Amino acid sequence: MPSRKKKDKKRSLFRTRSAWIVASVVLVLVVGGGVTAGILLGHRAETVPITPAQPAEPEPTTPDQPAAAPSASSTESSVPVGIEVGERAPNFTLPDLNGKSVSLSDFRGHVVILDFWASWCPPCRASMPQLQQYYKEFKDRGLVLVGVSLDRSAEDARSFLEAKGYHDLIPLWGSVSASQSVAREYGIYGIPHTFVLDKDGVIRFSNHPMRLTESFLASLFK
Repeated sequence: MPSRKKKDKKRSLFRTRSAWIVASVVLVLVVGGGVTAGILLGHRAETVPITPAQPAEPEPTTPDQPAAAPSASSTESSVPVGIEVGERAPNFTLPDLNGKSVSLSDFRGHVVILDFWASWCPPCRASMPQLQQYYKEFKDRGLVLVGVSLDRSAEDARSFLEAKGYHDLIPLWGSVSASQSVAREYGIYGIPHTFVLDKDGVIRFSNHPMRLTESFLASLFK
């Protein structure tokens, strides 16, 4: 009998040690997995290259419900500069495809469609006809169509525009780095992305160009 009790005691001790070993292994896996997940999440948070974008869900201020315009007594300096709807769009200067220097502030007094695009971007090519149509509808009321090209060369942008007959767009391109610098300033990480500025340079729309509507543009000319 004593020998049987000793054997039972040894088995119990073995089970206890085994349980501790299993628990330790599980703990290491859980902790290790948590660290790995944290690294992956951190990696996803890094800046990504500019890529073709799909239409995003509309912001609280939708194209058919524009943000209220500043009162007549408001001055340009009282509107904060920023890239959100209701803020004054940051000014920038880039050359057009003919080398002429153009500043966004040159278009004060006009409603401006400011489009970030590239000829290599299929969604950009798909949305360009709609922007051209809007320009034709409202050009007599002072609409200006400006495009910051993120093409790899001025010739890439020029060849596309000439081939498609897009002569109404004011295309801006200085260099790859210069255009990307403006895109980063405007928080652009996917194209196409379109801003609409009112006559005071205040952003009234910021979204995928396919979410822009004729009724919204018409409201800016009232």
